[in-house]
Amino acid sequence: MHKIILVTGGSGFIGSVTCRLLADAGHSVYNIDRIPFQQDGVIHYTTDVNSEYTTEIIHATSPDAIIHFAADHSVPLSIKDPQSTYTNNVATTIKLLNDCISANIKNFIYSSSSSVYGSAGTINQYTAMRPFVETETPHPLTPYSRSKYMIEQILNDYTTAYDFEHVALRYFNAAGSHKGKLGYKIDPPQHILPILVDKAYTNSTLTINGTDYNTPDGTAVRDYTHVTDIALAHIAALDYLFESNPSTIVNIGSNKPHSLLDITKEIELQTDKYIQSINGPRRNGDMEYTFANISKAEEIFNWSPTHTLSDIVHDEILWYTNTNTKTK
Repeated sequence: MHKIILVTGGSGFIGSVTCRLLADAGHSVYNIDRIPFQQDGVIHYTTDVNSEYTTEIIHATSPDAIIHFAADHSVPLSIKDPQSTYTNNVATTIKLLNDCISANIKNFIYSSSSSVYGSAGTINQYTAMRPFVETETPHPLTPYSRSKYMIEQILNDYTTAYDFEHVALRYFNAAGSHKGKLGYKIDPPQHILPILVDKAYTNSTLTINGTDYNTPDGTAVRDYTHVTDIALAHIAALDYLFESNPSTIVNIGSNKPHSLLDITKEIELQTDKYIQSINGPRRNGDMEYTFANISKAEEIFNWSPTHTLSDIVHDEILWYTNTNTKTK
């Protein structure tokens, strides 16, 4: 069923893939982003979400739903400069929500984060890891994760007060690329898989921040999720809202955690290259592990991930080799 969907931050990693899938599904897609990025079937507006132009666009297009990706994503930068993180992630989102209310927008999908859960505590082996469930109380550890949790709470207040429904999706470590054509664009990279692939191809040394975690190999464990699976979860969330279901929070992850050394070995296997490494201290705000319980997504969205770790690494490498002159 054709809908008008407005996306903020649709030039970014997850946003660009979501825009692609929405357009391929036959929807009218509008992207608001400070970074110009043209895709077939997507109308782009180069502006800031906080601008008055954005308010005019929302009123003019009258979308059936808004998907909000635009945000500062760096945990280290949020610790160094919390002012920017809270301004861009909280104040700007409140302005966007006010635009939704004034334009009578009924449906809103929010890009949240698994980092809102905070520290998972002590573990001894993989089988002892407790997956995060949506009903537990968040304990965000950084300005970035606190900004995400703040908006979740604000969304609940808006839903209570106004004729308005939302879904907040808590992602678990987006990775890979969409068919090697849409992938992670930040240079220098801040996510671990692009960093590792770059280290492999440039024969440079990786600093492993934390080798003394209480995990099977001492390195941090993450629930890596293919970017295409995450984009498909947004479409499932749209369908959920369009069927007049109530507001909710949903985990989106692979449900299969892997350590940093697991990822390193998989990249070495697929590239036939050795990644040199040295041990470094833990970084402030880093969690020991993240691990998603995705039963809720399976039940209410009929969504589950379809890509394996091998698929994720393959598509990460494909994106890197397709776009990076270092491999030519």
